[in-house]
Amino acid sequence: MQKKKVNKILIIAVSLIWGVVLYKFAAPYFLTNDIVVTADTLVSPPKLILRKKDTFDLNIPHRDPFLGKIKKQKRAKVVTSLRSAKKNQSSKNMPKNWPRIEYLGFIKSQKSKSKLGLLRIDGILKRVRKGDEVQGIKIKNISQDNISIQLGKDTRDFGKLN
Repeated sequence: MQKKKVNKILIIAVSLIWGVVLYKFAAPYFLTNDIVVTADTLVSPPKLILRKKDTFDLNIPHRDPFLGKIKKQKRAKVVTSLRSAKKNQSSKNMPKNWPRIEYLGFIKSQKSKSKLGLLRIDGILKRVRKGDEVQGIKIKNISQDNISIQLGKDTRDFGKLN
Protein backbone atom coordinates (compact mmCIF):
# COMPACT_ATOMS: atom_id res chain seq x y z
CA MET A 1 0.00 0.00 0.00
CA GLN A 2 2.82 2.33 0.85
CA LYS A 3 4.48 1.70 -2.53
CA LYS A 4 1.28 2.56 -4.37
CA LYS A 5 1.09 5.94 -2.63
CA VAL A 6 4.71 6.73 -3.40
CA ASN A 7 4.25 5.69 -7.05
CA LYS A 8 1.13 7.87 -7.43
CA ILE A 9 2.89 10.89 -5.90
CA LEU A 10 5.94 10.40 -8.15
CA ILE A 11 3.77 10.00 -11.27
CA ILE A 12 1.91 13.21 -10.41
CA ALA A 13 5.21 15.08 -9.79
CA VAL A 14 6.75 13.86 -13.06
CA SER A 15 3.62 14.75 -15.03
CA LEU A 16 3.59 18.25 -13.50
CA ILE A 17 7.25 18.79 -14.41
CA TRP A 18 6.67 17.62 -18.00
CA GLY A 19 3.55 19.80 -18.20
CA VAL A 20 5.57 22.88 -17.20
CA VAL A 21 8.30 22.04 -19.73
CA LEU A 22 5.81 21.56 -22.56
CA TYR A 23 3.96 24.75 -21.61
CA LYS A 24 7.22 26.78 -21.69
CA PHE A 25 8.06 25.29 -25.09
CA ALA A 26 4.63 25.61 -26.75
CA ALA A 27 3.34 28.85 -25.18
CA PRO A 28 5.18 31.27 -27.53
CA TYR A 29 3.55 29.64 -30.57
CA PHE A 30 -0.05 29.74 -29.36
CA LEU A 31 -0.26 32.77 -27.06
CA THR A 32 0.11 36.31 -28.38
CA ASN A 33 1.09 39.35 -26.42
CA ASP A 34 -0.31 42.63 -27.68
CA ILE A 35 2.54 45.01 -26.96
CA VAL A 36 2.61 48.37 -28.70
CA VAL A 37 6.13 49.39 -29.65
CA THR A 38 6.71 53.06 -30.37
CA ALA A 39 9.57 54.54 -32.34
CA ASP A 40 10.77 56.47 -29.29
CA THR A 41 11.51 53.28 -27.42
CA LEU A 42 13.25 51.67 -30.39
CA VAL A 43 15.56 54.52 -31.36
CA SER A 44 17.25 56.31 -28.55
CA PRO A 45 20.76 57.64 -29.03
CA PRO A 46 23.27 56.30 -26.56
CA LYS A 47 24.48 58.72 -23.97
CA LEU A 48 28.11 59.52 -24.55
CA ILE A 49 30.25 60.22 -21.57
CA LEU A 50 33.16 62.38 -22.62
CA ARG A 51 36.05 62.67 -20.26
CA LYS A 52 38.45 65.54 -20.56
CA LYS A 53 42.10 64.62 -20.81
CA ASP A 54 44.13 65.49 -17.79
CA THR A 55 47.51 66.75 -18.91
CA PHE A 56 50.48 67.56 -16.77
CA ASP A 57 54.23 67.82 -17.11
CA LEU A 58 56.51 65.29 -15.49
CA ASN A 59 59.60 66.70 -13.87
CA ILE A 60 61.98 63.79 -14.32
CA PRO A 61 65.57 64.38 -13.30
CA HIS A 62 67.75 62.97 -16.05
CA ARG A 63 70.52 61.18 -14.25
CA ASP A 64 73.13 58.68 -15.24
CA PRO A 65 72.12 55.38 -13.59
CA PHE A 66 75.75 54.25 -13.29
CA LEU A 67 77.39 57.40 -11.99
CA GLY A 68 74.41 58.87 -10.16
CA LYS A 69 75.06 62.34 -11.56
CA ILE A 70 72.19 64.52 -12.70
CA LYS A 71 72.65 65.95 -16.17
CA LYS A 72 71.55 69.47 -16.89
CA GLN A 73 69.42 69.81 -19.97
CA LYS A 74 70.67 72.06 -22.68
CA ARG A 75 68.07 74.48 -23.82
CA ALA A 76 67.86 75.23 -27.50
CA LYS A 77 68.36 78.84 -28.35
CA VAL A 78 65.54 80.45 -30.24
CA VAL A 79 66.96 82.41 -33.13
CA THR A 80 64.76 84.68 -35.16
CA SER A 81 66.04 85.82 -38.47
CA LEU A 82 65.11 89.00 -40.22
CA ARG A 83 65.25 87.34 -43.61
CA SER A 84 62.31 85.02 -42.94
CA ALA A 85 59.85 87.88 -43.31
CA LYS A 86 61.34 88.88 -46.65
CA LYS A 87 60.94 85.48 -48.27
CA ASN A 88 57.60 85.18 -49.97
CA GLN A 89 57.79 82.34 -52.43
CA SER A 90 54.87 81.27 -54.52
CA SER A 91 53.26 77.90 -53.89
CA LYS A 92 54.47 76.70 -57.30
CA ASN A 93 58.11 76.75 -56.21
CA MET A 94 57.53 75.08 -52.84
CA PRO A 95 57.53 71.27 -52.83
CA LYS A 96 54.24 69.64 -51.93
CA ASN A 97 54.03 67.61 -48.75
CA TRP A 98 53.62 63.92 -49.39
CA PRO A 99 50.77 62.23 -47.58
CA ARG A 100 51.43 59.11 -45.54
CA ILE A 101 51.41 56.29 -48.12
CA GLU A 102 51.65 52.54 -47.50
CA TYR A 103 51.78 49.98 -50.31
CA LEU A 104 49.96 46.80 -49.29
CA GLY A 105 50.38 44.75 -52.47
CA PHE A 106 48.56 44.09 -55.72
CA ILE A 107 45.88 41.85 -57.18
CA LYS A 108 46.00 40.53 -60.72
CA SER A 109 42.97 38.76 -62.15
CA GLN A 110 43.18 36.17 -64.88
CA LYS A 111 40.70 38.04 -67.07
CA SER A 112 42.36 41.47 -67.12
CA LYS A 113 45.97 42.31 -67.84
CA SER A 114 46.19 45.34 -65.55
CA LYS A 115 47.24 45.02 -61.92
CA LEU A 116 45.09 46.42 -59.12
CA GLY A 117 47.26 47.92 -56.38
CA LEU A 118 46.19 48.43 -52.76
CA LEU A 119 47.36 51.70 -51.18
CA ARG A 120 46.66 53.23 -47.80
CA ILE A 121 46.80 57.01 -48.21
CA ASP A 122 46.54 58.88 -44.89
CA GLY A 123 44.83 55.84 -43.36
CA ILE A 124 42.25 55.42 -46.17
CA LEU A 125 42.43 52.26 -48.27
CA LYS A 126 42.43 52.92 -52.03
CA ARG A 127 42.41 50.54 -55.01
CA VAL A 128 44.44 51.94 -57.89
CA ARG A 129 45.61 50.89 -61.35
CA LYS A 130 48.55 52.11 -63.42
CA GLY A 131 47.82 55.64 -64.68
CA ASP A 132 45.12 56.42 -62.07
CA GLU A 133 45.17 59.70 -60.17
CA VAL A 134 44.03 59.80 -56.54
CA GLN A 135 44.17 63.02 -54.47
CA GLY A 136 46.66 64.56 -56.90
CA ILE A 137 48.87 61.47 -56.77
CA LYS A 138 49.52 59.73 -60.10
CA ILE A 139 50.33 56.02 -60.20
CA LYS A 140 53.27 55.42 -62.55
CA ASN A 141 54.02 51.71 -62.14
CA ILE A 142 52.81 48.77 -60.04
CA SER A 143 54.96 45.70 -59.46
CA GLN A 144 54.91 42.78 -57.06
CA ASP A 145 56.93 44.39 -54.28
CA ASN A 146 56.89 48.15 -54.96
CA ILE A 147 54.90 50.96 -56.56
CA SER A 148 56.05 54.17 -58.28
CA ILE A 149 54.03 57.27 -57.44
CA GLN A 150 54.30 60.84 -58.74
CA LEU A 151 53.16 63.94 -56.86
CA GLY A 152 53.71 67.04 -58.97
CA LYS A 153 57.18 66.61 -60.48
CA ASP A 154 58.50 64.45 -57.65
CA THR A 155 58.45 60.64 -58.11
CA ARG A 156 58.94 58.14 -55.29
CA ASP A 157 58.95 54.36 -54.96
CA PHE A 158 57.19 52.67 -52.04
CA GLY A 159 57.96 49.11 -50.96
CA LYS A 160 55.42 46.52 -49.89
CA LEU A 161 54.62 46.24 -46.18
CA ASN A 162 54.68 42.78 -44.63
